[in-house]
Amino acid sequence: MSHYFANEPDQPRVRRARDAVALGLGLVLLVWAAANVDRVAAVEAAIVDLAQSIPLWFDEIYRLAYFGGLVLLLVLVIGILAQGSKRLDLLRDVVLAVLASIGIAAFLVWFLDGSFPVIFPEFIDSDVEFAFPIMRVAVLTSAITVASPNLVRPVRRFAWLMIFLVATSGLGLGLGLPGDAGGGFALGLVAGASILLIFGSPSGYPSPTAVMAAMSGLGVSLADVEPTLDGSWGIRRMVGRLNDGTEADIKAYGRDATDSQYLARVWRGLWFRESGQTYSGSRVQAVEHEALAVLSAKSLGVPTQKLLAVGVAGDDMALIAMSGRGEAVSDIDVSEDVLVDVWRAVARLHAAGMAHGALTLEAVRFEHGKLIVTDLGGASLSAPPVRQSIDVVNLLFSTSVKVGAEDAVVAARTGLGDEALIAALPFMQTAALLRQQRSAVDKPKKIVADIRDRIAEATDVELPEEAKLRRVRPKDLIMPALSLIAAYALLNMLTDIDFVAVWAVVQDASWALIILGFVIGQTSFLPEATGMLFATGYDLPLKPLTILQVSVKWIGLAVPSAAGRVTMNTLFLRKYGITPAIALTQGILDGIAGFVVEAGILILAFLVADTTFNLTSGDVRLGLIFAIVVALIGVSVFVIVRVEKVRTVVLPALKDAWGLLWSLLKNPTRTFGLLGSNLASRTILAITMWFILQAIGAPLPLVTTLVATVATNLLAGLVPIPGGIGVAEAVLTSLLVFAGLGTDEAFAAAVVFRIATFYLPAAEGFFAMKWLEANDHL
Repeated sequence: MSHYFANEPDQPRVRRARDAVALGLGLVLLVWAAANVDRVAAVEAAIVDLAQSIPLWFDEIYRLAYFGGLVLLLVLVIGILAQGSKRLDLLRDVVLAVLASIGIAAFLVWFLDGSFPVIFPEFIDSDVEFAFPIMRVAVLTSAITVASPNLVRPVRRFAWLMIFLVATSGLGLGLGLPGDAGGGFALGLVAGASILLIFGSPSGYPSPTAVMAAMSGLGVSLADVEPTLDGSWGIRRMVGRLNDGTEADIKAYGRDATDSQYLARVWRGLWFRESGQTYSGSRVQAVEHEALAVLSAKSLGVPTQKLLAVGVAGDDMALIAMSGRGEAVSDIDVSEDVLVDVWRAVARLHAAGMAHGALTLEAVRFEHGKLIVTDLGGASLSAPPVRQSIDVVNLLFSTSVKVGAEDAVVAARTGLGDEALIAALPFMQTAALLRQQRSAVDKPKKIVADIRDRIAEATDVELPEEAKLRRVRPKDLIMPALSLIAAYALLNMLTDIDFVAVWAVVQDASWALIILGFVIGQTSFLPEATGMLFATGYDLPLKPLTILQVSVKWIGLAVPSAAGRVTMNTLFLRKYGITPAIALTQGILDGIAGFVVEAGILILAFLVADTTFNLTSGDVRLGLIFAIVVALIGVSVFVIVRVEKVRTVVLPALKDAWGLLWSLLKNPTRTFGLLGSNLASRTILAITMWFILQAIGAPLPLVTTLVATVATNLLAGLVPIPGGIGVAEAVLTSLLVFAGLGTDEAFAAAVVFRIATFYLPAAEGFFAMKWLEANDHL
């Protein structure tokens, strides 16, 4: 039975990034599926019809496959128990994951449908009602998720295939829709990944005993072997001693090693514009590539380790053993001569067309008083100039941390030459650093900037523009993703709208009232300008300040409103001798004041005024929305409290925001002026909406329109889409429907309101910006 497990028992546990990713993806999928639990998409209906259109005798196959998921779970538990006390930690993980998935699934079924899930539906002949999520899928997914790091690859693949079969069988038996099966899979991921993040995953290392046996099979007899602290997922680094006392540097690749390295390099290749990376498809290729790199470097005169053995030991591991590593240069006091020798070795490596791939002072070591270059597993034998320049960046950063940027640059100039340093200047950026380099120091950007400046000064060249190493940045993905979500929400809303009826509503409207609403809407720029006056505390001319607010609408078509406003305000205020720091502070104060006013309006409207929004109509589940909001808030608080990197960014920002607010509160004139300006601008927008509703014959109380426009501004502002295009229309239409309007009237009012308060001012903003430029205000 132990042959079905990929690692030795009692291995050290680590928290893997992939488990955090699985948890995040599972949460997103679960929330999405839960929010759409009552909606049956055409694709879902087609899939269910296909699964249930198979002849009746196929139901027995469905039942058998569905029951097979339970059998697989029992076999997994029995296999763990058969190991005795060796894998009690794995048993604990599986039991906790199963219990968590059962509990959460039962709660969701009860919360959404008021019933409890059927435990063994395959033994019931009568029809079973759909349930979200499908419990068997959730339970099996959670168990396989926590067990996968311990299982050999064939067993893992079979287990994930069984999850797919169980989900398909659930559809065929009429237990749920594809969304219910997807929700079960997502719930299983969440439960399993949470357990792995709490307790950690086994490291997947080959054991020292197995390594000694494998080395003996390769013709190298070891007296003893000890693991070292450094290593990566599935790769165990060890120090062995030959019978004559000579040290051997051993890297043992376990079953998961190739997958982890391959995925890491593919992941970096997707995010960064690097060519020449090496991709090993198997453990054998990985060790053979490193052996070839060592032999090639040695033949070119680069001092490297002596190769002792390379090969495969059964199905479990691949090995590469070399002469002892000695002592890392990073761990000893070094002179300038030593660093120059290091750079000369790098020059020989690059002259031969090779690149190291992970060149730091940890990879350069002393063995018996001689300098050697180690860790050539990621080397490129035919490297493009970019890879070689990144080698230079990595080593320069490492030496700067060790001896300071000035001495590091001096040694590099002597050993490598100015030409190579100048060629590396565009790549001297944090994106080129190794992950461990960025995490090892507090301010890597500052060190990189210091190195750039010193190279430019020493070689008498101007600093070049940074090369675009990143293909995609996380923030580059946010906008398309949010745009898709907004488009999906808007399309869902539009599919239920009768556009003929909408046009009829607009045609029958009182255009005199609409024009009056348009005119009133344009006056909101005046309180926005006075708000900026009170936020800065400087005496600024009101006319250009008001025109500036109009120009911001034009910029808002291209970038999210907050970013566009800050940029325009900074350019404007700089003309009056106001520093960018004060301009940024003004934007923050104005934003805080706006949020306080909007939150106050909503609270007072619901507590004091007679304002009613029917949030229980249609497909809206207020309880589910509330639960999702609470869960997101809880996750955010947990991340801030537990993740140090997030905490060190968020808490100082909150402290600074509070400090700015407190400084404002100490000045009553500025405080009431800023709050009053924000209140006036929100009220003008509400009056504009009130006139538009009067014009189309669907009047609402002014307080209700105030709540609808304020809530729209808050919710649409959470999505960084320029101008809130699409999002604002969808949110405002929904709120007006909740307030009692028909869908057609609500959509017509929302579109007319947005034309009056955003699209028309945006067109005016183009001419406003030209006027500001012509009159030297920008």
